[in-house]
Amino acid sequence: MAYKDLREWISTLEKEGLLSRIKCEVDWDGEIGAISREALNQKGPALLFENIKDHTGTWCSKIFVNGMGSRERVALALGLPRDTHFRDITRVARERLRTPSEVKVVDTGPVKENILRGDDVDLYQIPVPRWRKGDGGRYINTYASVVTRDPETGLMNTGTYRGMITEKNKIGVLLAMTQHWGHHFKKYSDMGKEMPVAVFYGWDPTMLMLSGSALIHPNCSEYEFCSSLRQEQCELVKCETSDLMVPASAEIVVEGFISPDPSTFMPEGPFGEYTGYFAGQARPKHTIRVECITHRDNPIFRGNIEGTSPHKWAESTFYGDPMFSACAWKLLDDVGVPGVRDVWFHNVTSGTILKIRIKKAYRGHAKQVANALWGSGIGNYAAKVVIVVDDDIDIHDSEEVEWAISYRLNAAMDQLLVFPGTFGSMLDPSTPLEQRNIIKYGQGKWARILVDATINWELEPQEQYSGGRFPPLATDVAPEDEKRVKSRWKDYGILPVDKEIEGLVYKN
Repeated sequence: MAYKDLREWISTLEKEGLLSRIKCEVDWDGEIGAISREALNQKGPALLFENIKDHTGTWCSKIFVNGMGSRERVALALGLPRDTHFRDITRVARERLRTPSEVKVVDTGPVKENILRGDDVDLYQIPVPRWRKGDGGRYINTYASVVTRDPETGLMNTGTYRGMITEKNKIGVLLAMTQHWGHHFKKYSDMGKEMPVAVFYGWDPTMLMLSGSALIHPNCSEYEFCSSLRQEQCELVKCETSDLMVPASAEIVVEGFISPDPSTFMPEGPFGEYTGYFAGQARPKHTIRVECITHRDNPIFRGNIEGTSPHKWAESTFYGDPMFSACAWKLLDDVGVPGVRDVWFHNVTSGTILKIRIKKAYRGHAKQVANALWGSGIGNYAAKVVIVVDDDIDIHDSEEVEWAISYRLNAAMDQLLVFPGTFGSMLDPSTPLEQRNIIKYGQGKWARILVDATINWELEPQEQYSGGRFPPLATDVAPEDEKRVKSRWKDYGILPVDKEIEGLVYKN
């Protein structure tokens, strides 16, 4: 099912018992972020804060977080049963993203109920948290979609990029030239023009699944793919200050411009990033000059705490993993890499490891997979390490993947490759700080790794292996012995009848 707006999504979560309303007063300075983190770590519900310090009389007084902070909530966002496995969520997303669908342009919508310009523009009217004490300020662009348009082709892009309030009408942003809005900005800059920007907060949850991923969309925008993902047309309305389009039922839209003039840059950073570390210095960066805000009556601000480390979570992990996986799989399909059976970015927002299962068809198949990914926009923040395994390995099972790496990988036979000097995340702390200066370099710098854990076809078939390249498994039990043991299991007295062991149930 499609959710017409954030409010319908919140209502659905409440009916499913997956929402808590926080009615006691909470502080925007650190407390909301700490509560959000603790709820995620405890595998808790989505949260709607209704009583925020300094915001009882502002035109926006509520904030919603953790809406996608579990696998079951991601499944519900796609209209799937709550118990759907990530493996199946990824497959459904991949199928729906095969073909974009139409969008519907409307004259107006709820987001136009209030239009603020000039001195009425005040971002501090929104209960934007300082998520952590170490953040450089109040980060408004966390769970938000940033809309720009290519000045040459007219094609729009929606992406998720961090942004911090620097003044009542200004947002400092991290603008990487390797991303879509960076491509657009470069063209505007070459033309000597400012780039129009719109940012919207709070809508159908599938939109952030797309704008926060690395979808390749050469002939349309993320909106058309969102129509496919949510299985209903996106209804869009034109902005007040530009020809950019935003969802008609979004909660809040901020409209503005980014100038290429360095004198307009403002200090932004640091911010607790997806890596789990604080990233970025408080140095001058590109700035959105806000000219207009449109919002619904009694709008709900949408944000999230970012950053993951072992056993400490952010909601972007839950929706980012299957969407990055589906987008990578779609890319491999589109460029003609055959035999891809499964793709999984495990915990992509705190790591960069991509695992791919293939039906190997030829020598060099794994290298083709890695090269296709590394040459695409997916490589901006992902695929630092690519692990490719054979069709008999379940990439959702770390034990199976580690076994394949242990006994199918021979680093001396070109199965462990390093590809140095590529573009990569400017937020990765393993790269020297100066190499992550996006004003100077446009993006960070990575050396990428391919772990080819498939059976090496350089190995000659062996007669003693019955013509195979590897010996037969010694861990399988002969069928006749397995049948006999199952039939007599009760006689052995080892375990109670019907007790489940590792997914297998023995019954008499």
